[in-house]
Amino acid sequence: MNRKHILGLLAAFSAFLSVHDVRAADGDWFDDKLKIRKEIVVNPGAKGAGLDAAVPTFPFVLRLSEQTVAFDDLKDDGSDIRVTGPDGKRVEHYVESIDRKAGLAIVWVRGTSLDPKSSQTYHLYYGGDAKSVANPAGVFDGSELLALDFSNDAKDRTRNGNDAVGAVPTAPGFAGQSANLSGAPIRIAASTSLAGQPGAPFTLMMWIKPAQAGNAVLARRGGGLTLSLAGGQVVAQIGGAQVVGSIPAVPGGWTHLALVGRADGRVDLYVGGKPAGTAQGATPALTDDLILGEGFTGQIDNVRYAAAERSAAYIGAVAQSDNGRGLVTYGAEATRSGKFELGYFMTVITNVTLEGWVVIGLCAIMLALAIWVMITKSSLVSRIEKQNQAFEDAYADASAVDGQPLRSEANRNPVSTLSQIYAAGLHEVELRAKGGQTRFTSASIEALKARIDGVLTNQAYRLSDKMVLLTLAVSGGPFLGLLGTVIGVMITFAAIAAEGNVNVNSIAPGVAAALLATAAGLLVAIPALFGYNIILTRIKRINAASRSFADTLVARLAEQYGA
Repeated sequence: MNRKHILGLLAAFSAFLSVHDVRAADGDWFDDKLKIRKEIVVNPGAKGAGLDAAVPTFPFVLRLSEQTVAFDDLKDDGSDIRVTGPDGKRVEHYVESIDRKAGLAIVWVRGTSLDPKSSQTYHLYYGGDAKSVANPAGVFDGSELLALDFSNDAKDRTRNGNDAVGAVPTAPGFAGQSANLSGAPIRIAASTSLAGQPGAPFTLMMWIKPAQAGNAVLARRGGGLTLSLAGGQVVAQIGGAQVVGSIPAVPGGWTHLALVGRADGRVDLYVGGKPAGTAQGATPALTDDLILGEGFTGQIDNVRYAAAERSAAYIGAVAQSDNGRGLVTYGAEATRSGKFELGYFMTVITNVTLEGWVVIGLCAIMLALAIWVMITKSSLVSRIEKQNQAFEDAYADASAVDGQPLRSEANRNPVSTLSQIYAAGLHEVELRAKGGQTRFTSASIEALKARIDGVLTNQAYRLSDKMVLLTLAVSGGPFLGLLGTVIGVMITFAAIAAEGNVNVNSIAPGVAAALLATAAGLLVAIPALFGYNIILTRIKRINAASRSFADTLVARLAEQYGA
């Protein structure tokens, strides 16, 4: 393996790594002011959120973490964020909360024309000097009368302005800040937009986290609508109809609740996105204040009230997607810098932990040593082969084994193993020269063989010197990389357990980054394996040629100088 072979091998590995870069045409980039683009794949169907019919508008949440975006490139308030839909045009969004130090953000996006038959690709752009274009009211369709979160003074995110009356205590919760109640209710004043006519359909949804399995009113509108907890059971009452949920709300955990009044007079209750009960009863007029959390101890978040009946699949999809499951999968991150952008491989690199970098650094040192050994050893072997060939040609043409032409050729090829053996043989002859004529006894021939065997042994040692570094790279590189992967996976799962959000989007980047350590170990072992075997084969060929020449030289000297 000569220097050209080594460079070719390195070029091949560089080409292998470069195929992971994702390049986009200039016209595909939405805004030249924004340098980073994150791919977001939305899967509304059975393998994703579970929708069973096309939906014109479906607000969905992006739970961003350090594993999905580079927070160092985000502005403090997220005003540089833009979201484009499948057609490449901007779709409405708003940032509910962002914490760059913690590496967490909640962004709501208006999903359009979601069809369970196919997935859609959205893109999140950020990282530039751009003013905010967030439009909370544009995220929700016209049927949404109330979309209340608590990350910004309990404000209604729809265009209706049905904000909570007075201050609401909050604490970190389901999505950013959540209402943190200790019995005192939240009141949303009656308004024209919230008023419901008798028999009119509606959908009320919310996330709750009860502190205990007690009795409390979760939502109430006069005497016409009540959603409550009774010893952990969810109970709904619409007019004269009552529904007792078959699925409890477990204290200490977040549960999605939905109550739907349908145009045909049916009332459906959903707990955790699943049907929990149904009853028949016409919806009365709903014109009173909306009271939330009366007598309730715990947290409430993402309260939505719509003048439309949502299907069971829609509610199930909301329960899944709000919690960061099913609907959204994060893909490649691309960086626009001139005409170059990074892809999946850079996404993996940005998620490598400190421990992973230590292992990768050790692998890089091993690779550098292996390359150095392969280059220096290949260079030495090539010189030996070239000089051996030159000396062997001269030896074959020489009429006398101790003639001056052959001696001169040996001096011109000092690296040649054959010339070294030849020089050792002549040295023995000169030591025994007597009166210009040398005669070898059987003992002298044995001494000659011993001297040449010593030269052969030294040559073999010199040729194999530092080859052990290649064997260490071949055998130790993968195990070192595996150690980094195991540590990385352990850290990833520990972080997920601490965060309490178990989904593929939080697991995959960390595991992929951990596997990079194994890839680094293999990147050390594979070229070292090829290089070791190629160089070892050439060394064996040189040793065999040297042994053959030594036998021939001893026989020729014994014939010429024998007693």
